[in-house]
Amino acid sequence: MKPFAQSINFLGIEVAGEEETHPSRPLNFPIDSTTLSGSKTQHQSYLDLGKRNSHQSYKPKRRLKSEKLETRYKTQEKLVRLLTEVGEDKTAENMDLCGQSYGVLTCDDHIASKVANHRCNVRYCSLCAGRRSSKYRRKYLPYALEFVKLSSVKLTPCLLTLTQKKIKGEELADSRDRMLKSFRKFVRHVFFKDYFAGGLFAVENTVSEEGNHLHLHIVAFRKKFVDHKLLKEQWSLVSPGAENLNIRRIDDLESGLRECIKYISKPIDVHKFEKKHLLELLKLRGKNMIGAFGEFRKFCTKHILVESEAEVEEQEREKLEPGQCCPRCDKGLYHVTLSAEELVAFYRRIEQVERGSPATEFHRNQATSP
Repeated sequence: MKPFAQSINFLGIEVAGEEETHPSRPLNFPIDSTTLSGSKTQHQSYLDLGKRNSHQSYKPKRRLKSEKLETRYKTQEKLVRLLTEVGEDKTAENMDLCGQSYGVLTCDDHIASKVANHRCNVRYCSLCAGRRSSKYRRKYLPYALEFVKLSSVKLTPCLLTLTQKKIKGEELADSRDRMLKSFRKFVRHVFFKDYFAGGLFAVENTVSEEGNHLHLHIVAFRKKFVDHKLLKEQWSLVSPGAENLNIRRIDDLESGLRECIKYISKPIDVHKFEKKHLLELLKLRGKNMIGAFGEFRKFCTKHILVESEAEVEEQEREKLEPGQCCPRCDKGLYHVTLSAEELVAFYRRIEQVERGSPATEFHRNQATSP
């Protein structure tokens, strides 16, 4: 895989579209090296905010879309290199092609939709993470909303986080099996069934200097209030040595489900990720890392969903075609094919314009012209 370029010296993006079904044309703006490399900005640390008033809360700066995408390409580059080193040439080649070009519907000011021309669908691919998250959200969210709505008892969604005692020298696959075995005992116990009506679980793997470490994140539907200390004692009985259990109420079920699912789909932190971590991760092939349990699982298998008007409208919005109006403005959409570097440059250009700063020399000239 070619190293991801920080800057490319070209004045515009000329692309050849598919004239028969997807009329394309060159983008209506030039992208120079300034757009690709981005402007250097200084980020304030938390300690630099002492001049703030006491009533003002600190809000960390959200990362831009271009920054996230660029980081994911760098993550992909390292994973491809590690896969090649451990002899997984076929997987490395498949991931190397993932997200290297996109079919984009744009109006020049916004990106209405984008589709990668190749997806590797590897579980730990950083570029497929958002797609995996959307897949599970579309699968479970409608059932979760219906389950709460149709329940005869008032259900309160809660987010639980469970950990287990780490055993030195234990492989990641064995640690996963041990955690899920303890979890099944926990949720099948009369105590748990008395307070919860099932839910959704997701296994997260974090990498530290000591190696891989598993956490269990659960969206559970609570029937009645349960004492945290009592719940923690029950978990320690089925998982000896476990010390941490966290539970908090979810005010918005959709955001809570998104929070749970993101743990199995978030990109790997490659700063601490080494060859030994990858070898352990490869042993999890074919093993389930997410699923429903309890009464909620039975509901998902038996209940037939009826599509709402909002879902039908969302599906119609996803069927955008060239020539239609952009959902965010009245400009017409057209199809264009962009490489990875060009897509990052495109996002950066849009972000600079939205912030009110001209993205290129072209825009500065346009602003000063009569």
